[in-house]
Amino acid sequence: MRTKRKDKPQDQQAPEAFDDSVARFVAAFSRTSAIELAIYDDQLRFRLVNDAAAAITGIPAPAYVGQTMPEIIGDAALAPEARLREVLLMGESPVLEVAARLPMRTELGYWIQKSFPIKGWSGRVTQIASLAVEVTAHRKLEYRFRELGGELLWRNGDYQRLARERHDSVNGYHAALGMSLDRLSRETKNPERIPELLAQPMEVLNQRMQKLASAVANCFPTDRQH
Repeated sequence: MRTKRKDKPQDQQAPEAFDDSVARFVAAFSRTSAIELAIYDDQLRFRLVNDAAAAITGIPAPAYVGQTMPEIIGDAALAPEARLREVLLMGESPVLEVAARLPMRTELGYWIQKSFPIKGWSGRVTQIASLAVEVTAHRKLEYRFRELGGELLWRNGDYQRLARERHDSVNGYHAALGMSLDRLSRETKNPERIPELLAQPMEVLNQRMQKLASAVANCFPTDRQH
């Protein structure tokens, strides 16, 4: 159940301004709508979300600031918030594919996600950044393909080959996304490189997507006789 968002107390101060490197990091990501960006303080309250991240819930991006994840998405926040606490305590996390059932959706959603700490001048972790790309459509395609197959088709060698090709294509595309997010996460102190890095992976991702499209086309040929 979604937790009702609370109004901020009147005496609650606005979050401190981002330091120069983080501000430039945020500015660099304002140039893309495909990658979701969220920044949290050391109490795991939202400092910022971009429009891509806000679109997941339909809540305007400014309304996130000062709120916690449970206040925004309720019980669906339990697992992602636990991962953020691990980042806060132990540092950078690997790229993960995460699943969550958001209050405003009826089905599971899937994301490729990378979370990493941002340290202040003292060396203490003061913020956490999270990058994500939603891949729900790809996983739904995989599950739908399995449903269409049934037990009889799984005994067919051609069907099994196509199923493996489609599965490998989805996983390859997600792995390429993960590598892209991992590289981007390492440019917190060098954000001027982010626009360049955002452009570089597109060729690799396009190749992966073309392979995925080819696998899907083979699985569902349009000229098959019924």
